[in-house]
Amino acid sequence: MNMSSGSSGMDMGEMDDPPMVMTFFLSSSTSLFFKAWTPTTSAAYVGTCVFLVALAIAMRGMLALKPILEKSMWNASVKSEGVLVPDDESGYQKETVPPQSAKNVYNTVYRRWTIWRFKSSLSRAAFELLLATVGYLLMLAVMTMNVGYFLSVLGGLFLGTFIVGDLAADNSLYQDHHC
Repeated sequence: MNMSSGSSGMDMGEMDDPPMVMTFFLSSSTSLFFKAWTPTTSAAYVGTCVFLVALAIAMRGMLALKPILEKSMWNASVKSEGVLVPDDESGYQKETVPPQSAKNVYNTVYRRWTIWRFKSSLSRAAFELLLATVGYLLMLAVMTMNVGYFLSVLGGLFLGTFIVGDLAADNSLYQDHHC
């Protein structure tokens, strides 16, 4: 197929887009999330960086809040068969649980499902959606490869952990969710 004599099939808007950068760079006019959010002044760039710091702090705050909400609002008062118990020598160890038959597993799942609550499940799902959205927005900011945006996200994660990290430092939910 000869493409030199006809249209290449590309939209003219695509021709104006800059190539995707694969290395970190310094620029105060990098778009964030959409073209309308392109800082045109140094003050706008600083404002964008401050927004990213605040967003990363909010992410860490939500991660610290999650185990508290889990215990106070979303917990359905069901003890699991395999709980973490403290062990003086090596931290936390998984409690041994005898092997379960398929019927026992079914009964456990059924018992937990029967206490399912709409209100707590809805609020948990909404919180998880918000947490994922913030996480993906931070990821997209880092993927711009702009050094200022990258350092803003890292600085916000540091400050957020510094400020609210003690709320859930001993909880595995907080330790397992890194941005």
